[in-house]
Amino acid sequence: MRVALCALLAGLVLAGLPRLAMSAPSSRFDVSSFGQFRGEIAADTALIQRAIDACAGAGGGSVVVPGGTHVTVGSIRLRSHVALHLERGAVLQASPCHGDFSLTLPYPVTTHPGEAAPLIGVMILADEAEDVAITGAGVIDGNSPAYVAEHGQEIDRAKDQRPYTIVFRACRHVTLRDVTVRNGAFWTVRVLGCDDVLIADLRIDNSLLMPNNDGLDIDWSSSVRIRGCNIVSGDDCIALKTAPESTGITRPCANVVITGCTLMSRSSAIVMGSDVVGSIHDVVVDSCVIRDSHRGVSVRLNMKGSIERVSFSNLSIETRLYDPAWWGRGTPIDVVVTPWNEVTQAGTVRDIRFSNIMCRGENGIVVYGFAPGLIAGVTFDHVAVQIDKTTAYAGGQQDFRPCPGEAMPALPTSGFLLRNAAGVTIRDCQVTWGEHRPDYYRHALDAEHCPGLEVRDFTGEAAWPEKFPARLIH
Repeated sequence: MRVALCALLAGLVLAGLPRLAMSAPSSRFDVSSFGQFRGEIAADTALIQRAIDACAGAGGGSVVVPGGTHVTVGSIRLRSHVALHLERGAVLQASPCHGDFSLTLPYPVTTHPGEAAPLIGVMILADEAEDVAITGAGVIDGNSPAYVAEHGQEIDRAKDQRPYTIVFRACRHVTLRDVTVRNGAFWTVRVLGCDDVLIADLRIDNSLLMPNNDGLDIDWSSSVRIRGCNIVSGDDCIALKTAPESTGITRPCANVVITGCTLMSRSSAIVMGSDVVGSIHDVVVDSCVIRDSHRGVSVRLNMKGSIERVSFSNLSIETRLYDPAWWGRGTPIDVVVTPWNEVTQAGTVRDIRFSNIMCRGENGIVVYGFAPGLIAGVTFDHVAVQIDKTTAYAGGQQDFRPCPGEAMPALPTSGFLLRNAAGVTIRDCQVTWGEHRPDYYRHALDAEHCPGLEVRDFTGEAAWPEKFPARLIH
């Protein structure tokens, strides 16, 4: 009897397994299951949103946009535990009309007390979400051509209202992987006030003429890993910030690692700043290649915040001059602290290290403090700088924008140009000059008001040895 009872129970369990499997909720939500795209922005946006909401309501999973889908949308809100997955050949494109974006965030920068920040539309927004992702081999298109007011030869003039492409705000456990994001009309990917963020194998392909189309803006966020990305962008490729309009978020921008990226920009390939009102600290940038950019790596502080404990290593940097409408003057490396304008106060930069870096460009390395006491503890270790004039753009200026007074003062080009910086160390570094040397090419090292300057095993002549000393320290 006991044996028969056990056999009966086992049979009931086995018989029930298919029913249980069939009744289990699916974790894959294909958007085509929620209707057909009709070519109407509001209806097509709502269809994708229904799929995301259904996925979130079922406890999470993947919302799949199948290959071959090409749809124009307004604002899409991502939910917790949902991955938006774009299959190869799928394209989500932002609406050409700013009024179609129902989700908005303030413009990120204000520079005068009491100044109101206008609201900007967002194409894809995850707000206070957890365990959220965008993945796949498809394309997210910010539709920047629709937001050009006037075409220029080297830089376009943009419309006043244009959307963010992707924003993660106040999220935890964020993944952005494999997708191509192109044609950002404004900041392309903004990570605002998030913790535990992975951005990997991303392609950002933006117009080289569109202003303010930053590739990645890591803003008030921590524990961020950026690896293996290829970014082409008119404005900064990767920017770390603690921007004034943070929607109440006050965490530092900290514990950030950037590795294995290839970058090209008409402004800065990697920049910390310039809109920093909080703290940026503990950042590592390693094993990246920067080419054909206006600035290579840049630490620029123009507000009351602070930047400290940052390491740049194992980089190959190539820079040149572009139209002066783009910020930059061909510097492969610069560290600059100036107030944004007459009413802002500049903070401090401390403990910045550059090591094992090869630089080639039309300008040298610049460390510039608007006043003494703003910059301290900058180290250059095994940094090689080769300077050669390669374009027809006028040189002999340095770019300190944004700043009060003269934005690009006439300052000669030297291998290392140092002003008002304490505790600078230059160790095992080299300066060489190419064949094309205009008369504003000067010293291997030009330092002024730099207490505690330490120079060891430094090699390099002046561009014109018969006219200028290799080192000018005063």
